[in-house]
Amino acid sequence: IVKANFDICEMAREIIISLEQQLDAKKLDVMFECDRDNMTVFADKDAIHQVLYNICQNAQKFSYEKGKYLVKIIEKDKKVFVSVYNEGPGIAKEELPNVFDRFYKSDKSRGLDKTGVGLGLYIVKTIIDAHGEEIWVDSVYQEYCEFVFTLTSVKEGVELRLPTLRKGDKQNN
Repeated sequence: IVKANFDICEMAREIIISLEQQLDAKKLDVMFECDRDNMTVFADKDAIHQVLYNICQNAQKFSYEKGKYLVKIIEKDKKVFVSVYNEGPGIAKEELPNVFDRFYKSDKSRGLDKTGVGLGLYIVKTIIDAHGEEIWVDSVYQEYCEFVFTLTSVKEGVELRLPTLRKGDKQNN
């Protein structure tokens, strides 16, 4: 994990654009909401891209045709909450505790997605855990599914810098 400042809203916009063909093919009602034009977080950019892309792609894959698809990013109490919501088959209540388990695929998932091996959400959870953040899922079977994860917010205009060594400081090896 190599953390740096980056704009999570811009990343989300780019991911939605990269999925445009698949979203259009299902005629999804795509919505994007962000508290501000840009929202800076402190995290590993590549790893968070993998997390957000995986969740957005799953939401598209498991959406009902002409369903609602919403990516929403809000800031609250020095945390940024990233939510990806879709109308679709959702996840049965009894399966919710297992969705982040390695190799876990619900019966409906096996039927709809024969290519996956059940590692995507396990990797997502591993990345979020490595950041010391949280991820959870809310779903009503046959209605909707929503994944939410948190990231550390960086106030606009504040640059996080690592301390530099001054002459005479000891360097830890």
